[in-house]
Amino acid sequence: MTGTLSIRERQLAFGLSVLLALLGLAMAASARHGVMAVHGTMAMALGLWLVFLVGGALYDGPPRSDRMSCYYDAPTRFGITMTLVWAMIGMGVGVWVAALLYWPEATPLWPATSFGRLRPVHTTGIIFGFGGNALIATSFHVLQRTARARLADSVSPWVVIIGFNLFCAWAVTG
Repeated sequence: MTGTLSIRERQLAFGLSVLLALLGLAMAASARHGVMAVHGTMAMALGLWLVFLVGGALYDGPPRSDRMSCYYDAPTRFGITMTLVWAMIGMGVGVWVAALLYWPEATPLWPATSFGRLRPVHTTGIIFGFGGNALIATSFHVLQRTARARLADSVSPWVVIIGFNLFCAWAVTG
Protein backbone atom coordinates (compact mmCIF):
# COMPACT_ATOMS: atom_id res chain seq x y z
CA MET A 1 0.00 0.00 0.00
CA THR A 2 2.57 2.60 1.06
CA GLY A 3 5.19 1.66 -1.53
CA THR A 4 3.23 3.22 -4.37
CA LEU A 5 2.37 6.44 -2.54
CA SER A 6 4.38 9.61 -3.02
CA ILE A 7 5.76 11.36 0.06
CA ARG A 8 2.94 13.92 -0.07
CA GLU A 9 0.33 11.16 -0.38
CA ARG A 10 1.91 9.33 2.57
CA GLN A 11 1.68 12.50 4.64
CA LEU A 12 -1.98 12.89 3.66
CA ALA A 13 -2.68 9.23 4.51
CA PHE A 14 -0.88 9.66 7.84
CA GLY A 15 -2.98 12.72 8.68
CA LEU A 16 -6.21 10.91 7.77
CA SER A 17 -5.13 7.94 9.91
CA VAL A 18 -4.46 10.18 12.90
CA LEU A 19 -7.83 11.85 12.34
CA LEU A 20 -9.56 8.44 12.29
CA ALA A 21 -7.80 7.40 15.50
CA LEU A 22 -8.80 10.65 17.23
CA LEU A 23 -12.38 10.34 15.97
CA GLY A 24 -12.52 6.79 17.31
CA LEU A 25 -11.15 7.95 20.65
CA ALA A 26 -13.80 10.68 20.83
CA MET A 27 -16.52 8.17 19.94
CA ALA A 28 -15.37 5.70 22.58
CA ALA A 29 -14.92 8.37 25.25
CA SER A 30 -18.29 10.03 24.72
CA ALA A 31 -20.31 6.83 24.34
CA ARG A 32 -23.18 6.31 26.71
CA HIS A 33 -23.92 2.81 25.48
CA GLY A 34 -21.66 -0.18 25.04
CA VAL A 35 -22.13 -0.56 21.29
CA MET A 36 -20.96 2.98 20.53
CA ALA A 37 -17.91 2.45 22.73
CA VAL A 38 -17.11 -0.74 20.81
CA HIS A 39 -17.47 1.07 17.48
CA GLY A 40 -15.26 3.90 18.70
CA THR A 41 -12.66 1.41 19.85
CA MET A 42 -12.80 -0.31 16.46
CA ALA A 43 -12.26 3.01 14.66
CA MET A 44 -9.44 3.95 17.01
CA ALA A 45 -7.74 0.55 16.55
CA LEU A 46 -8.00 0.82 12.76
CA GLY A 47 -6.68 4.39 12.88
CA LEU A 48 -3.73 3.40 15.07
CA TRP A 49 -2.93 0.42 12.85
CA LEU A 50 -2.93 2.73 9.82
CA VAL A 51 -0.82 5.30 11.70
CA PHE A 52 1.85 2.66 12.31
CA LEU A 53 1.56 1.23 8.80
CA VAL A 54 1.81 4.58 7.02
CA GLY A 55 4.05 6.19 9.64
CA GLY A 56 6.63 3.44 9.26
CA ALA A 57 6.99 4.29 5.59
CA LEU A 58 6.38 8.03 5.90
CA TYR A 59 9.84 9.13 4.81
CA ASP A 60 10.86 6.21 2.64
CA GLY A 61 12.21 7.08 -0.74
CA PRO A 62 9.97 8.20 -3.56
CA PRO A 63 8.11 5.51 -5.50
CA ARG A 64 9.15 4.33 -8.96
CA SER A 65 9.06 7.07 -11.53
CA ASP A 66 6.95 4.98 -13.91
CA ARG A 67 4.17 4.30 -11.39
CA MET A 68 1.82 6.80 -13.04
CA SER A 69 2.06 4.98 -16.38
CA CYS A 70 0.49 1.74 -15.11
CA TYR A 71 -2.85 0.87 -13.53
CA TYR A 72 -3.28 1.16 -9.75
CA ASP A 73 -4.55 -2.27 -8.78
CA ALA A 74 -3.60 -2.43 -5.09
CA PRO A 75 -7.03 -1.19 -3.86
CA THR A 76 -8.70 -3.59 -6.29
CA ARG A 77 -6.76 -6.55 -4.89
CA PHE A 78 -7.57 -5.46 -1.33
CA GLY A 79 -11.26 -5.18 -2.26
CA ILE A 80 -11.26 -8.67 -3.76
CA THR A 81 -9.60 -10.03 -0.61
CA MET A 82 -12.19 -8.34 1.59
CA THR A 83 -14.92 -9.72 -0.68
CA LEU A 84 -13.70 -13.22 0.09
CA VAL A 85 -13.38 -12.47 3.82
CA TRP A 86 -16.94 -11.12 3.99
CA ALA A 87 -18.18 -14.11 1.95
CA MET A 88 -16.69 -16.51 4.49
CA ILE A 89 -18.14 -14.54 7.41
CA GLY A 90 -21.58 -14.11 5.87
CA MET A 91 -21.90 -17.65 4.57
CA GLY A 92 -20.55 -19.14 7.79
CA VAL A 93 -23.12 -17.24 9.83
CA GLY A 94 -25.75 -18.20 7.24
CA VAL A 95 -25.02 -21.89 7.77
CA TRP A 96 -25.22 -21.34 11.53
CA VAL A 97 -28.57 -19.54 11.19
CA ALA A 98 -29.92 -22.28 8.91
CA ALA A 99 -28.86 -24.87 11.49
CA LEU A 100 -30.66 -22.89 14.21
CA LEU A 101 -33.84 -22.97 12.13
CA TYR A 102 -33.63 -26.75 11.95
CA TRP A 103 -32.34 -27.32 15.51
CA PRO A 104 -33.62 -24.40 17.62
CA GLU A 105 -32.57 -26.17 20.82
CA ALA A 106 -28.93 -25.84 19.67
CA THR A 107 -28.99 -22.09 20.34
CA PRO A 108 -26.27 -21.27 22.89
CA LEU A 109 -27.34 -19.50 26.07
CA TRP A 110 -25.58 -16.26 25.13
CA PRO A 111 -28.26 -13.83 23.82
CA ALA A 112 -26.07 -12.53 20.99
CA THR A 113 -26.16 -15.97 19.36
CA SER A 114 -29.93 -16.11 18.93
CA PHE A 115 -31.53 -16.27 15.49
CA GLY A 116 -32.79 -12.69 15.73
CA ARG A 117 -29.29 -11.35 16.36
CA LEU A 118 -27.47 -13.53 13.83
CA ARG A 119 -29.78 -13.05 10.84
CA PRO A 120 -28.79 -9.36 10.39
CA VAL A 121 -25.12 -10.37 10.63
CA HIS A 122 -25.66 -12.83 7.78
CA THR A 123 -27.62 -10.44 5.56
CA THR A 124 -25.33 -7.48 6.20
CA GLY A 125 -22.21 -9.59 5.66
CA ILE A 126 -23.49 -10.97 2.37
CA ILE A 127 -25.30 -7.97 0.90
CA PHE A 128 -22.96 -5.18 1.94
CA GLY A 129 -19.70 -6.91 2.86
CA PHE A 130 -19.60 -9.42 0.02
CA GLY A 131 -21.68 -7.62 -2.60
CA GLY A 132 -20.50 -4.10 -1.85
CA ASN A 133 -16.81 -4.98 -1.86
CA ALA A 134 -17.26 -6.92 -5.10
CA LEU A 135 -18.93 -3.90 -6.72
CA ILE A 136 -16.30 -1.44 -5.47
CA ALA A 137 -13.37 -3.66 -6.49
CA THR A 138 -14.77 -4.31 -9.96
CA SER A 139 -15.55 -0.60 -10.32
CA PHE A 140 -11.92 0.28 -9.57
CA HIS A 141 -10.78 -2.35 -12.08
CA VAL A 142 -13.24 -1.59 -14.89
CA LEU A 143 -12.91 2.18 -14.56
CA GLN A 144 -9.19 2.10 -15.26
CA ARG A 145 -9.45 -0.34 -18.17
CA THR A 146 -12.40 1.41 -19.79
CA ALA A 147 -10.88 4.89 -19.49
CA ARG A 148 -7.36 3.58 -20.20
CA ALA A 149 -6.16 5.80 -17.39
CA ARG A 150 -4.92 5.35 -13.86
CA LEU A 151 -7.11 6.27 -10.89
CA ALA A 152 -7.00 10.01 -10.18
CA ASP A 153 -4.94 9.70 -7.01
CA SER A 154 -3.60 6.98 -4.73
CA VAL A 155 -5.21 7.88 -1.39
CA SER A 156 -8.93 8.22 -2.12
CA PRO A 157 -9.44 4.61 -3.30
CA TRP A 158 -8.02 3.44 0.04
CA VAL A 159 -10.31 5.82 1.92
CA VAL A 160 -13.28 4.40 0.02
CA ILE A 161 -12.48 0.72 0.46
CA ILE A 162 -11.20 0.88 4.05
CA GLY A 163 -14.01 3.21 5.12
CA PHE A 164 -16.63 0.97 3.51
CA ASN A 165 -15.27 -2.07 5.33
CA LEU A 166 -15.22 -0.19 8.62
CA PHE A 167 -18.90 0.65 8.18
CA CYS A 168 -19.64 -2.98 7.29
CA ALA A 169 -17.89 -4.10 10.48
CA TRP A 170 -19.90 -1.54 12.46
CA ALA A 171 -23.13 -2.81 10.91
CA VAL A 172 -22.30 -6.41 11.78
CA THR A 173 -21.29 -5.66 15.37
CA GLY A 174 -24.02 -3.28 16.32
